[in-house]
Amino acid sequence: MPPTPHTTPDTTPDTADVAGIRRHLHDIRGILSPALMQADVLSAHPDAKVRAGADVIIQAIEATVGRLDLMRRTCLPAKEKD
Repeated sequence: MPPTPHTTPDTTPDTADVAGIRRHLHDIRGILSPALMQADVLSAHPDAKVRAGADVIIQAIEATVGRLDLMRRTCLPAKEKD
């Protein structure tokens, strides 16, 4: 039955989609990890401008990871325990 204008269709992803989304979120975090490690190295650089740039990179990566975690918590159903 098609939704009426006053109802919201169910937009919950099916099980296959959820697993795929979880993998993508995990993979994106993995892609960001080396950049964060390099920014950590740069944060110890003697040049203040390099350290400041590293701090900007670290904050951006941490904010992105925070958004990914928020997506996982709010857009996906809780992971079932075995």
